[in-house]
Amino acid sequence: MFLKHLINPRPTIIIFFIVFSILFICLPLLNSPFNLVFSHKWISPVFVFLFGLLLPSFNALGINNLVYEKNIIRKENLVLGFVFLMLCTPFVNTVSEWIISFFLLFFLNSILETYQKEYPFTQVFNASIILSIFSFIFPNLLFFIFLFLISGINYSNLNWRNLCVSCIGITVPYFFYFVYTFLYDKTFILPTFETLQHISLPNINNLKIPKLIWLSILLIISLLSFIELFQWLYKKSIRSRKSFLIIGGLKSWYFLMTPLCVIIGNYFTYTKNKKIGNFLFLLFIISSLYCRYSIVL
Repeated sequence: MFLKHLINPRPTIIIFFIVFSILFICLPLLNSPFNLVFSHKWISPVFVFLFGLLLPSFNALGINNLVYEKNIIRKENLVLGFVFLMLCTPFVNTVSEWIISFFLLFFLNSILETYQKEYPFTQVFNASIILSIFSFIFPNLLFFIFLFLISGINYSNLNWRNLCVSCIGITVPYFFYFVYTFLYDKTFILPTFETLQHISLPNINNLKIPKLIWLSILLIISLLSFIELFQWLYKKSIRSRKSFLIIGGLKSWYFLMTPLCVIIGNYFTYTKNKKIGNFLFLLFIISSLYCRYSIVL
């Protein structure tokens, strides 16, 4: 009932998505003051609000279009856009993550463009430059270097030339940074990798009911999505199968939303049991709205 309108969407659905994304971002304001909801250490709440209004929506549409253009999901749809917004539910003032996640779409696009190219030097260099620049903010992004190996193996273009180009791309921003510190007598600081924190049982017990409901529904949908993916992966095109493996290689707490969005969107698009799919999609939206409304910082 809901999902069929998001597959091969009409222009009115796109307008509805824009209105929905604005209301979704503003929803916490019904329960908390503006300056508290969009507070940030070094950015004005007004700019945080504008970033939150634009970047997640652009990110959602960007993922939606990228997945369709690269034939990862071959049906034109707006399902992924809504799924990504729902996955953004707990994130209200994460400005750095919004910006980096948006530009990582260009990184992912460059990686996917290496398909059927023996020497994709331009694509590899562009991807590695993007990764290196934003590693100054999040050094853990450098772990995405392994995606060059994964894509090289999947797309059968793994060779020493491509690896050298990726290393050059990673090195260039740090070389200029070193030159800057040398000329201006600054300290050259190497990136410090942060340890990923595990979710412990006490933390789960301390979660409020709205977020616990949202996480429970997300867990159920994710489980069904992975089952659906593994059951139908062999029926997808060669490029689609290999692209799913590359997207699945993205790992980080916030940045995990991109591959998870694609996998969940694939489930809602292709599931044969439309009644269960529509029911879970509706539950996902309702729980996301409830959780978003209940956010008190």
